[in-house]
Amino acid sequence: MRRKKYRISYIRRPLASRSIPATCFAVVALASTIVSLVLSVRAQGNGEANVSAWGFCGIAFTVVTLIYGITAFREKEKNYILAKIASIAGAILAVFWVCMLIVGILSLTM
Repeated sequence: MRRKKYRISYIRRPLASRSIPATCFAVVALASTIVSLVLSVRAQGNGEANVSAWGFCGIAFTVVTLIYGITAFREKEKNYILAKIASIAGAILAVFWVCMLIVGILSLTM
């Protein structure tokens, strides 16, 4: 039987240029989401305009995170570890915000 030869490249590849901003946007999106949740819990669900502003910023930064994270994968021969982290974090936050919006809309109709 012929043995498979596994090739390992020890060449360090640079990070994708859009992965660093994507990771920063993911951190900001997570922080604004947490601030929005904390303010909403403190107000017992009756938040003021600042709570919705923090929430909107969380949604906006989540969308930007997904855009930058996905476009970072188009660069060839780069290290995608930060792009993967940012894209996964953005996807989790996007699912969270969609669930929150659905719960909010359903609570208004009941």
